Amino acid sequence: MAIPTYQDYYPYILMYGDEPKSSDEYLSLICDKMKISEHDQQVRNSSGEPTVRNRLRWSIHYLRHAKMMEKPTRGKYVITKRGDEIRKKHGLDVDNETLKKFEEFREFKGLKKTNNKPSGSDSIDKFTPEENIENGFDAIHKELKLELKNQIFDLSPYFFEKLVLDLLKKMGYGSFHGTRVTSKSNDGGIDGIVYQDALGLEIIYIQAKRYQQGNNIGRVDLQKFNGSLNGRKASKGIFVTCSDFTKDAIDYLNTIPQNIVCVNGEKLLSLLLEHEVGVELREIYKTYKIDEDYFSE
Repeated sequence: MAIPTYQDYYPYILMYGDEPKSSDEYLSLICDKMKISEHDQQVRNSSGEPTVRNRLRWSIHYLRHAKMMEKPTRGKYVITKRGDEIRKKHGLDVDNETLKKFEEFREFKGLKKTNNKPSGSDSIDKFTPEENIENGFDAIHKELKLELKNQIFDLSPYFFEKLVLDLLKKMGYGSFHGTRVTSKSNDGGIDGIVYQDALGLEIIYIQAKRYQQGNNIGRVDLQKFNGSLNGRKASKGIFVTCSDFTKDAIDYLNTIPQNIVCVNGEKLLSLLLEHEVGVELREIYKTYKIDEDYFSE
């Protein structure tokens, strides 16, 4: 099953709310009750927190603003009289529409009541605020990757080779002055050379193929690249493409002693964003959460 949304937790928190419990105690009971798999419990958001736990904390947060839960002691939450009434009336049918009936929740969410029906953004009905931010970033990055790919194919193959080398430098490779693009000299199928250490003792050979999606790198391509490595008595290589690698090509890597790393188009675009190659940082937004340890006596 899919990981429950934060509002899916509402009725189960109310179900177990008669005695004060911590959010983790609620989560343990609810995971058993809703049969949330161990795999789904291990899925984490971008900050490293388990998604199921993050969503449950937001669920409790919203129930408190609807005055259906309260916090009698530090880190413990219990159902209120209103919460008990809603539990008895609605059972498992409790969601954001239920919470919107209460003025405290509408005021908290900035919602207005028009013709006896609360109005406002539907985005609160599915995702937590943190998830809305993450989804926004994902959409921006998706568009940015598409534009990066367009820019790469608008320029020459030689520029692509230089781009790959610039990326490796930003990743910490290429500290020796001999690091260079070699394709203009037609250097035996090797497009770039990276010296991994300052003295030039560890050499990594690069092959960069600006292939369109669907024109995947096959076993023969990797065999030729490996032959170029053998000709230089080299043990390390990086093969970068804008497309992808066939399964047969990847399986071939398990049969050779050389260490060849394959970087496909999606991985390449992600690395370009991560290491800020060909893009500029536009803005940084910070989010905060309450430090429970600070507010303790």
